[in-house]
Formats: sequence, C-alpha cells, structure tokens
Amino acid sequence: MALKYGFSIRGFFASIFRLFMELPTDVPGLFETGLTQNTVASWMSILSNTELPQQCLLKKMAFYKVTNKKEHEFILFYFHHWEPSEPATAVLVVDRTVDPNTTARAVQDSQLSQPGLAARAARSSGIISPSASPISAYDAVVTIPNESSITPFLKHRYHSYHQLLTLDFSAASLHPSATEISILLSVISRHTPKYDLYQTQCFWYASTIWEATTRLFPGCQEMVHNNGRSTYLGLKVGIADSAEDVCREYRAEWSCVQHKAEQEREAEEATRRQLRLEGRAEGHAEGHAEGHAEGRAEGRAEGRAEGRAEGQLECPGPSLE
Repeated sequence: MALKYGFSIRGFFASIFRLFMELPTDVPGLFETGLTQNTVASWMSILSNTELPQQCLLKKMAFYKVTNKKEHEFILFYFHHWEPSEPATAVLVVDRTVDPNTTARAVQDSQLSQPGLAARAARSSGIISPSASPISAYDAVVTIPNESSITPFLKHRYHSYHQLLTLDFSAASLHPSATEISILLSVISRHTPKYDLYQTQCFWYASTIWEATTRLFPGCQEMVHNNGRSTYLGLKVGIADSAEDVCREYRAEWSCVQHKAEQEREAEEATRRQLRLEGRAEGHAEGHAEGHAEGRAEGRAEGRAEGRAEGQLECPGPSLE
C-alpha cells in the first residue's frame, strides 16, 4: 500500500532545474533552490531557525490517491510567500511510508524465524507482517518551490494518481502558517511513530492530517473531486481514529511554543532595556567627562585671554608722542 517511491533525483533535477532560477530562495524548507526532501522532524527543525515561515500562510491543501495497485495516499500543501508582492507558491508533498532501514532489519530477523514469509514479503512489497517485527514509519516532506513543477514531479514519482479532495482557505478562514503545519505534522508523527499495515499506514497519516487541519483551522472550504479515500481495492481500510487526540496534543504543544516565544521576546526586551540603561549611564559619564574637558579648555582660553590683557597693561607698548 504505502511504499517508499524511489526516483532519479539527478534526472529529475536536470529536467526542471531551469524552472527554479528566478524564484525566491530566502526561506529554507519552503522557498529555496531546487527540490528537497526531509523527515517531518527535520523539516520542523529547519523552519524553526527563522521567523519567516510564520509569515508563510497556507492557501490550499489537496488529498491525492495513487491509482495503481498500491493505492498510496498523500497530501499536498500550498504556501504563500511571506512577501505579499511575491507571487511564488511553495508546494509540499507529505506522506507516510515504511522506514527502509527498519524494513531491511525486519526482513533479516524474519529470515531466521519465518524464512518463507520473509522471502515472499521481500519479493512482493518489501513490507513484512506487522507481527513479525516492529516497523518504524518514514514520514517525509518533499518541498517544491515552484507550483508549475508539481505535476512533473508527481508523475515521475507516482506515475498514475488522481485528486480526491481540496481544501481552500478563503480570506475569512483561519490560515495556518508553515510553522503551525510543521508542528501539527510532527505531533501526528510522534503520536504514532510505528507503521502498522492495518491501522497507521499511509491512509491513516493522510486522513489524520486532513481531519486535524479542518478541526484546528475552521472556515476553509472542502470540495470532493473523487471518491475512494482510505480504500484499497474498493474496500474501506480500517484506520485508527486519532484526530481528536492529535488536536489536543497540537494545542498543548502550540501553547508551549507560544509561551516560549513570549519568554524569548520578554528576554530580548529586557536585554534591550538593560542596554539602553547602560548606554545612558555610559553616555552620561562620557558627557560629564567631556563637560569637564570643555570646561578646562574654556577656562584655559579665558585664562590666556585674561593673562594677555593683564600683560599688556603691565607692559604697555612704546608711546607715539
């Protein structure tokens, strides 16, 4: 179902690199040169290094399904650039697959306990039975800083797919920032970090992202384009109902983030106030010293003038008579 889709980075970059030449590259993780891929945790860390992602607002989401036998599901996010006059849009492709390192270890373990099962799994999909060994999920974010490049990328990576749902954020709706979405994705990944073939696979990840976003940021308009969400071979797939728990965890974490940011702002303001006070004290001392120096200079000038006048009185020049 949800497998890690490989593709030739070098070939793909060569075909679309020219499209990135005149795009803004001032927001790492969103607007930068070329296509990048990170884990959800790494992407959140990258965005936390600057305040600009907080100004990059979400304008649209889309729910996609691969139409080949895997029927993989994934989410697209469309973010505005932080500068209103800049028309660029960054597109993120977010999905859950199995961690290839964990899968390899699980297959090796199963070869010792269930050789036949492991061999069949390796030949078929690379995913063994969840009961054979724990499987870590690989939750990834692919950033494409050019909206016009998304179709070539999706065709190259998934080949055949269609759009199931879209979510548009109008002027009246609450627009989440890229920072908020990064925290939400991280909360979902940490909520259930293991890939379970029957409950917390790609269907669960995409559905939980969708449901949590609509609950946390109301006012957006959802449109259904095709049916088939969370289905495999036409049958509904059982997924864990985690949206309510995820929303609660997100609110708690976002509150902590805001509290930390407020503490940092207060600390910066306190530092600025202290520097102003120190600067005033230094300026006062410097001014006092300068005043003394100026007073001495004025005193010396006045003394010289008075001395010259007195000297002239004591030693008058020759009489003209």
